[in-house]
Amino acid sequence: MTQSTDTAINKNLSLADIIEKAGTIKEYRALFYEKFLKSDIYVLVKKGYNDNHQANSFNANAPIITFENQQIPIFTDPKHIYDQGAIQEEMSYMKVNGRAFLELAMGHNILVNPFSKVYKELVPNEIADMLNGSIFNVIKDNVAHIQMEVQIGKPEVEPQALLADLKTTFSSIPIISSAYLGWMFNARIDQKPHYLFAIECDIKNGAEFKEIADVISNLCKPHLKKHEYIDIIRLEKNGNFSDYFYNHDQPFYTK
Repeated sequence: MTQSTDTAINKNLSLADIIEKAGTIKEYRALFYEKFLKSDIYVLVKKGYNDNHQANSFNANAPIITFENQQIPIFTDPKHIYDQGAIQEEMSYMKVNGRAFLELAMGHNILVNPFSKVYKELVPNEIADMLNGSIFNVIKDNVAHIQMEVQIGKPEVEPQALLADLKTTFSSIPIISSAYLGWMFNARIDQKPHYLFAIECDIKNGAEFKEIADVISNLCKPHLKKHEYIDIIRLEKNGNFSDYFYNHDQPFYTK
């Protein structure tokens, strides 16, 4: 099954706004990668290292703050550090060009605006493809429309051990009503197809879904090979790929 769209792109949006649109409008994903590499981003550092928030020359020896799972949180604007009250105390941070930071952070998973309602995870192979340019098809400067071809279907081989782990975990999360497994390929940004998990759940905000997505991501990691990655979406009526999952597939988990 192939879904394609032709949507006008506003290239003047802030990087944070592009992330929000990319969560629901596929055409903004290529723009996100392009703008990220050119923009300045903000990295948390240990208190006292850069309390004046000076634009010092960022280097690999800076005491960067990471999450317990070694993911690195970064922010498109200092105000997003405090989104949803996740952090109450004033934090020290440094500004650095997006490309320059990725070159220093190779091999790490990066979370962009992790406390916002819409956030983006960058995985190592994705970062490598951003830096070498292979994540893009040719994007002309004067193009106002970007057409993205997305193919979605059922994987030829289902990861039975992973699905069993997910079923067990989902049974302890009452707000998850059903879950589907798809196989997705985007010719513009993917080198090969990857798993897509579509989760139907009763949640009130993006922060709750982020918690669910984090659980799924952590469960998947031991089952994935080094360069494999997954996408996780919230499944809802009239949402991305809803037609495929509701009309052409069966859930691997139901409450």
